[in-house]
Amino acid sequence: MANGVWHDELKRVIELDKEDLGISEDTGINVSKVHAELLQPVASRRRDLFVCVESASGRICKAELQGVKSPHMYVRRHRGPDGALRLRAAHLPTVHEMTPEESDRHKAMKEFLARTCQAAGLTTKAETATKNRSARPDVTVFADGGVNLGCEAQFYNASPSTVLRRTRAHADDGLVSNWITHDDTFHLVDRAHWMLIRDVTWREINNAADLPLVGGYRVLASWHCTAAADRPCLTGRSKTGCGKRHLQWDTPRMSDGEATGWSARGDRLGVTVGRTLIGAATGSVAPLYLPGRQDHRAGRFIWVPAEDRETWAGHHDTLAPAEDEGPETDEDDELHYSGHDADETCRFGEFTWSPSAPLPRRGISSVALSLTVDEPTRPVLPRQRTTITEDPAPVPTPHVASPLTQRTADWSDPSRFLPTPRPCRHCDKPASLLDDTGTPSHKVCAELHPG
Repeated sequence: MANGVWHDELKRVIELDKEDLGISEDTGINVSKVHAELLQPVASRRRDLFVCVESASGRICKAELQGVKSPHMYVRRHRGPDGALRLRAAHLPTVHEMTPEESDRHKAMKEFLARTCQAAGLTTKAETATKNRSARPDVTVFADGGVNLGCEAQFYNASPSTVLRRTRAHADDGLVSNWITHDDTFHLVDRAHWMLIRDVTWREINNAADLPLVGGYRVLASWHCTAAADRPCLTGRSKTGCGKRHLQWDTPRMSDGEATGWSARGDRLGVTVGRTLIGAATGSVAPLYLPGRQDHRAGRFIWVPAEDRETWAGHHDTLAPAEDEGPETDEDDELHYSGHDADETCRFGEFTWSPSAPLPRRGISSVALSLTVDEPTRPVLPRQRTTITEDPAPVPTPHVASPLTQRTADWSDPSRFLPTPRPCRHCDKPASLLDDTGTPSHKVCAELHPG
């Protein structure tokens, strides 16, 4: 990183360690405007506006010589080892050009998405600008009871700013972004809704009737936590259970086959890209954002069954992803200017790294994939006593029920239990309970012969 950068329009070096950027008042240049240009996103300005000072001087830039970076630069806030925040210039990467393999897979994926949705009767458009002309998805899928989708086939690692910018552009036009990739280490994962497929060739995509979906989709598992439950307690009470109900977002393979017993691996379930896309457009699959426990700006984007989303929403507030806007500038976020002159030598590739001051970590707090709620209480069913006590139970006072009102007998009253079974007044078989008249009777017999 450098403390100076060449401004191609002003034709001068901008000195980033000086508050006035090295621009004197008699030049008539608006310093505030230059400050705003420095921190402007690259997508919102000319890519070649800022250039390495050494390259602008006619010498060979080390970044350009190595071929991994371009001579063009961008300016960002950088916190040094002393904790102070300064402006620093860094080289932009060279513009990514698709390899033949990436290009073939990209075309094959676009054709696959279009033909799969069209076979289901959905309307699609390929490489068509949206209504506001702010976005141009690879494939646009129009909703039929669900959501409009802006599908992007991504087989190289796009930058986070590119993913966020295109996702916001889709949202402005009423589309839900859906990024389809083969690599779960790409920046797009959990910055927008995504689908993960296997690393397949373009021939496999062309010949496939559908593609297995291996990431980006979850189903909701719900169970009453008892000692006999098939699933473990999420609160750690594995022996007795907590008695509450647990909700947890699981992969389909973990939740499939629970009728025969839950296992950590589960059985294979046919969740595919095509079925999920069609379900999202028709309404059976819904997008869901799960915020982080501590930082709601960071979370997880997943596709879920619509009925599971309704169940989750009944217990948990669903939040939309917050815009990446921080609080007002605090003392630690104020820019520091040392007053040093700009270094006009390109330092790219030199070992100048030093550890930055520690900062609060953003976006890594655990995502709430599980929830524990109280189990609705159920009426306690009466149960007969199986043990014999030595002391005889007192005979209850007979009760006469009103002919106009139906009375519910409390058969769990201890005073109804007999120490030894006696013949039932209705069926003459041994009974251990007394009815409302104090006569031995079975509960079923007394209900069949009221009065």
